[in-house]
Amino acid sequence: MLLHNPYDLIIIKENVIPQENIEEIMLLTNNTKDIAQATIINRTKEEEDGDSNETNLETRNTLWYNITEEMAKNLEQAVAACFVNHVVPKYNCQFKSYEPVQFLGYPVGGHYKGHNDGESFNLKTGQWERLMDRDVSFLFYLNDQYGGGELEFYDLGLTIKPKKGMMIAFPSYKEFAHKVHPVTWGHRYSLVSWVATQKNLYETIPRPRIPES
Repeated sequence: MLLHNPYDLIIIKENVIPQENIEEIMLLTNNTKDIAQATIINRTKEEEDGDSNETNLETRNTLWYNITEEMAKNLEQAVAACFVNHVVPKYNCQFKSYEPVQFLGYPVGGHYKGHNDGESFNLKTGQWERLMDRDVSFLFYLNDQYGGGELEFYDLGLTIKPKKGMMIAFPSYKEFAHKVHPVTWGHRYSLVSWVATQKNLYETIPRPRIPES
């Protein structure tokens, strides 16, 4: 049983990315030869059976942009700063490892199907299992001139319309399953990354105090 209010564990900070840095990152979109289709880790049973890979790529329509080595180093430092300044105070956690930033683009129709970032349900055992070494998910938004593209935590009944320069961070666990709504016009650009911590966040996040009667 989750002992924390999940809404309190979602970190939303505006104007985290300076405009000059956004412009520099957006220059990477000029390199169209290395664009690839994005994928997700916790597949559905149909995907595991090999029935729907082609369909999923068509309906997802989400693109990966190549990040230069120099830019990757700068982004790693930026994520580290966000971890120290925003995540540690909230989750009381210690750094373990870092997963490099990915640059995602969503053209019209682009979306991301429902998923969580680090756990998968094992149908044979009936248990949730850690699939990726991820504890904290980071999302950074580079623009807001598009229609649709909302971030929805569907199990929580929470939908967020991202703003340019915004950072959203949250635990990479099943309770924070999310999806990106289809883009209806324009082009949505975002950065994603993940950090693993020394312990599961539910072991380190301060528990709310129960008022004494």
